[in-house]
Amino acid sequence: MTRNIRRRLLPAALAAATALALAACTFDAPGSDAGPSDGAAAGLDGLVKPGVLSVGVTLPDAPYMIPDADNVPQSGITKDLLDAVAAELGLEIEFIPVAWEGGITGVAAGRYDIYGGSLYDTLERQQAGTFVDFMTEQATLITTAGNGGAYATRLDACGQTIATIRGTTDVSYAEALTAECEEAGKPGMQVTEYPTQQDAELALESGRTALGIQSEAGAAYAIEQGANREIVAEPFDGGFYVGSMMNTAKPELIDAVLAAMTTLYEDGTTEELFAKYGVKPVAPGINLQK
Repeated sequence: MTRNIRRRLLPAALAAATALALAACTFDAPGSDAGPSDGAAAGLDGLVKPGVLSVGVTLPDAPYMIPDADNVPQSGITKDLLDAVAAELGLEIEFIPVAWEGGITGVAAGRYDIYGGSLYDTLERQQAGTFVDFMTEQATLITTAGNGGAYATRLDACGQTIATIRGTTDVSYAEALTAECEEAGKPGMQVTEYPTQQDAELALESGRTALGIQSEAGAAYAIEQGANREIVAEPFDGGFYVGSMMNTAKPELIDAVLAAMTTLYEDGTTEELFAKYGVKPVAPGINLQK
């Protein structure tokens, strides 16, 4: 894929603090060798910046958004899919680095067309935007390698310290586990909320917390890449749809993205793209989380 990088991103350790001050990184979408259109063919006049589908991302977010050493998205479940969506719409893809805390609000503010990565569709988040969902995911407990034997079930984790990421479903899962523990007559979790994924991972790696919470796909990918990590106990009950969050005030753009995702799903492209990450797509839909 040809890349046209307008400006490199700062390293991951600085990205969350300075994201809104950084410029975007632009990549040519696959299949756009003849040059991007202005989106007119897809009926997107006035809905997007001419020729561009912009996507807010919080990095790192493997395996949904996998950056290179310069923290520029190179591959990943969501990255590959949105590359293909942009190509289907005759647009370039533009990835805009954002801090997690501002990611969702940035969609409503019009800073980018999509916010996505490993973003779970929740009823609360549906109040802030519209999701075009494309797969399902579950969360699981993780610990450092070699320590998993202590946690045959989730209740074995009761009373332990656990790292979560502020403002994410991690916190809800930890709270639900605390309730589960207390109902069983056991002590609740000692929950610490960290501002970024890197901070939560460092807390786990350094032993400040015994456990963390991660998506099954994310944990499996990290282990495959050699991370000092182990999946423990059973996945949390239920699960979430994962999707691209968009501005509800732009229904025509939402419909265009949904139509492109549906085409890619029906012709087998999405399944082929996702296979390398060991996950499967679902038929795309709007706000599928109920």
